[in-house]
This record gives sequence, C-alpha cells and structure tokens, in this order.
Amino acid sequence: MSYYNYRTYYAASSWDRRTFLNAWWRINQHDPGWVPPYYPTLQRELNPAHNPHLARLNPIYLHLEAIQRREKASQDSINYTSAQPTAIPSPAIETPVAVALVLHDPRQPIPTLYMALPHLVNDLEPLGRLLDEISELAWQRGCRKVIAPTGISPHLKSGLLTDHWNRIPPLQTPYAPPFTPEIFNNYLHALTHTRLYHLSIPGEVPPRSREIAEIIPLQPERLSTDLLPLFDACCPQKKIFQPPDSEEAAFLIRWTGAWSQFGWLAQVDDIPVGFVLLQPDLSHLLRRYRGGRNLFWRSWLRLARKRPVSSGRLLFGGVLSDWRRKGIGTQLLEMAMRSARELNWKSLSIGPIPEDSLASFFLIHHHAAPLQSYTLYHREL
Repeated sequence: MSYYNYRTYYAASSWDRRTFLNAWWRINQHDPGWVPPYYPTLQRELNPAHNPHLARLNPIYLHLEAIQRREKASQDSINYTSAQPTAIPSPAIETPVAVALVLHDPRQPIPTLYMALPHLVNDLEPLGRLLDEISELAWQRGCRKVIAPTGISPHLKSGLLTDHWNRIPPLQTPYAPPFTPEIFNNYLHALTHTRLYHLSIPGEVPPRSREIAEIIPLQPERLSTDLLPLFDACCPQKKIFQPPDSEEAAFLIRWTGAWSQFGWLAQVDDIPVGFVLLQPDLSHLLRRYRGGRNLFWRSWLRLARKRPVSSGRLLFGGVLSDWRRKGIGTQLLEMAMRSARELNWKSLSIGPIPEDSLASFFLIHHHAAPLQSYTLYHREL
C-alpha cells in the first residue's frame, strides 16, 4: 500500500484540534488490537486550556493526509473490465496517514522534541515525511534531538510495543500495530528497552512479611502535592526524562483517575518512604466500547465498568533509595497482592519498567513474568 499527493496540517484553533483528533482516531479505529483511551479524557487533556502541563510544552498538533495509490489490476481483470460497461471511477479522497503531537519540554537540559501519541499507516514514507516536518520544527526551536514515541507525559504510555500482539494491551500501556517497529527502525535508533511484568495472584496471599513500615491507604492526589518527592524518586524513566513536577504529576493522576484507582503508602515514623498505585484493568471494556467515543458506547461503558474484572494494574510504585533492601518493597507488593485477591483479580500487570533496573530484578525475584517488550527511539538532528 502506498500514497501520493501528501498534505501537511497544523492545528491552530479548537476546530483544528478536533480535526487532528479525528485523524488520529481514524488511523487505528479498525485495528482489533488497539485499546483506545477514554475519549472524554483524551479530548479534555488535549486542550491546553484544561491541561497546564500540556500548555507549557508548546504543543504542535501535526497530521499528514494523502491519497492511497490504487494497485495495478491484473491483465485478466483488465480484459474482464473492458468487456463491461464503463464504470464511474471512484473519487480520490485524502486519508490520514501520519499523526503526532509534537512537544518541547523546556525542563530538559538538552533541547529535545517528543513525538507523542503517533499513529501511522502501514507504509514507510509517511513516517519519513512526518519526521522531516518535526526536524524543521526542531531547528526552529533550537532542538537537536527527537524522542519517540511518548505519551502526553513521557512517564506514561511511552515506548513502542514490539511483541505479544496476541494479547490485549493492558490499560495505560503503549500499543502499536505489528508493522510499526519495522517502520521505526528505518528512521530512528533504539534508546531504551522496557518490559511489562505479569504477576499471578495466588489463591492465598503469603503471610505478611516482617513489618518495617506502616502501610496506610494512599490518597492519589497527594502524589502531586506533599508526596511529589516520593513520586519523582519512583518514576522508572527518570534517567531519560525530567521527574514530574506538580503540574505533570497532577496530569498523570487526572489521566489515570478516569477510572477508579487506589494505593498504599509506606511510612516509617510518619515519614513517607514508598507507595504503590493500582487500578482495575478495563482495557477489554475500552476496546469493546471503542473508548466511549459516542454517547451510546459511553453509556454502556459507564455501566460495564462497575462489573468485576479479572486483572489489575500497578501503575506506579517504589521505595526511596535510602530505604531499599529493608523489606519495604516486599511489604507494599504483598499489600497490592492482598488487595488484588480481595477484588478477585487473577493477575497484576506492572510497568512498563526498564529491563535492566533494580525494580525488574525485584519483580522477577517475586515470581513476576516479563512479557510485553517496548522500545523507545531517538534521532539526532
């Protein structure tokens, strides 16, 4: 499949942003493996007026459209067609072929652009043209590097899925169709690799380990206020991206908070030293009801989300470096497993997490299995 007559569109108004979002949605809407985000949340958070974190990243809403080139017909079909009455040729209609949200984080010490939320058709050329446009934007802004793909925050949904396309992507994890890694490898270089870990919940959760810390319920909103230093220290990609500040952390809590979420906080002498943040995995419902894009699907999704689910997500978590190797991480993981057992979850998916990190070794030690792999790419300009 190939395309011609490319045209580039930049969003300059709220109506243009709606066009951008429609183009973004159209590319993946027929992909059976895609789990769309909750549409009202996506629509709201793509508006800088409602998302201070996005506003300061100077977002550029960029999409390319082109006309699909018709495949040459075989000689037999030509002969057959010539014997039929002349048909009215179908019109050449532009279709979205590449979409991305281009972000510039002024906090990064090396000026860098992020290619966030990219969607592509199955063809090499659209990504090349998209990167040409982004390279021009990078030079205008004094940037010399592009990192892709990321989420609106690079601490959530960053990376390109490279295997296990037979599994439904868990909630809040990256997804890309099977043809995408080959296309990315033609234009960009691998930067980091992460894995998603799956932990089976036993019928009986092991007895609580030696209690070093007090484990209390976590109020997720505190992660953007007084618990922000704890959130910063436990973000798995902090070696590449700036740790979230209050505005970014508030966005992350809003985005994940579209669905019920809860967590546990570890304290030693009333000092917060670790946490876990969990929520039910509603990916199968979002896929079935297409992200609640129209009101009919949205109503069914709201009703269905109240039903029990069989798996959960551990979105963020960790222990401050000075308090590691004391059993606090094990306490938090056991509490997460105990909560999962009470909710009749059969498994927890955790991450993605850098595959060479201490967190990955910790999870493997506790019998979590690494499955889905993700690659984050970069391109020097």
